[in-house]
Amino acid sequence: VAAPDLLDPKSATQNTKPRLSFSTKPITMTPREESEVVATVMKRKTVTALFLLVVLYLVMGAEVFRSLEKPHESAQRLSILSQKLEFLSRHSCVNHSEMEELVKNIVTAMRSGVNPAGPLTNHSSMWDRSSAFFFAGTVITTIGFGNISPHTEGGRIFCIVYALLGIPLFGFLLAGVGDQLGTIFGKGIARVEKMFVHWDISQTKIRVISTLLFVLFGCLLFVALPAAIFKHIEGWSALEALYFVVITLTTIGFGDFVAGGSDIEYLDYYKPVVWFWILVGLAYFAAILSMIGDWLRVISKRTKEEVGEIRAHAAEWTANVSAEFKETRRRVSIEIYDKFQRAASIKRKLSTDLGFSPATELSVAKRTMSGNFNDERNEKEVGQQGLTTPLARNGSLLMNGVDVERGDISIIEHLK
Repeated sequence: VAAPDLLDPKSATQNTKPRLSFSTKPITMTPREESEVVATVMKRKTVTALFLLVVLYLVMGAEVFRSLEKPHESAQRLSILSQKLEFLSRHSCVNHSEMEELVKNIVTAMRSGVNPAGPLTNHSSMWDRSSAFFFAGTVITTIGFGNISPHTEGGRIFCIVYALLGIPLFGFLLAGVGDQLGTIFGKGIARVEKMFVHWDISQTKIRVISTLLFVLFGCLLFVALPAAIFKHIEGWSALEALYFVVITLTTIGFGDFVAGGSDIEYLDYYKPVVWFWILVGLAYFAAILSMIGDWLRVISKRTKEEVGEIRAHAAEWTANVSAEFKETRRRVSIEIYDKFQRAASIKRKLSTDLGFSPATELSVAKRTMSGNFNDERNEKEVGQQGLTTPLARNGSLLMNGVDVERGDISIIEHLK
């Protein structure tokens, strides 16, 4: 059942056709759409987690209902037992087995829809036209109150066939009514939003307010008003009437409270009108549930988009940092290479100025070992000669007690 598109009311006002349609053309899907359909399938872990959550919810509900209802059941059992004993003590002529047989017959009659209280001549039939129409409606709506049911073999066989054919038919009708109802509410919500636009209110607040108005108006029309009518006609309390409305429109249908099931005189059209209210109310509740599902899908989609944006930003930041690091490393490498090149050119120039032949280029490891060896030898010579060796000028260089012809040159400073 489709709900009004509250996220885009304009589209809801323009779409006046029912969304449920049939076509003889084959449905084709692009690879992207097929991947999206596959992506929407719940994962096994998610299904398991939801199953455990539902089981936990059932256990919690069972414990609450047990704590609330079991004392009442025990009190009723003790009450009926005391009434039986009191009746037997007052009427000694009544046999206990005969009384139990009478009670069983009464219970069977009540399960068949016959109320044994009072004179049976004044009771109306549970299978008159209006009651039978209401029962047929509860079959195809899958409510099944249980206050009345077929007890003959023919009735049960016909009920099976009738339900198998009627439930899908009613489903199509419910979808169409939901579409039309959603279109009507969508137009109303669009008008309300146009009114709020002139009041300079944010779009988010407008959507929230329009949604609340949609839910509120629907609850007043399909829940509060029928509950007040049932309270007046059936003689129920406000809680009992509201309980019946909610249990009926959610298709639970316990059958403890049923409209038209009392011993009062009803109009002939009362039960058919109740069934039509059930039809429209089910369409409204289905629209609400569909709207909630749409909201959850939109929220999930937005969450995925936000996570995707965060991942994209993170990837972009990582790429930028990596690029900056590579660029910095390249610049440092170039600077170090330039310094080595300048040092090599200075060395070649000095060798040329001093009349030496250029030495064979060494690798970094060999240059390091040669430099360390020369440094150790120079330290030994300095230790032997002392620190009083004068500096000698040779061309444009200051020499520190070294033999130029031997090649052990320690360049102190290059005079420019």
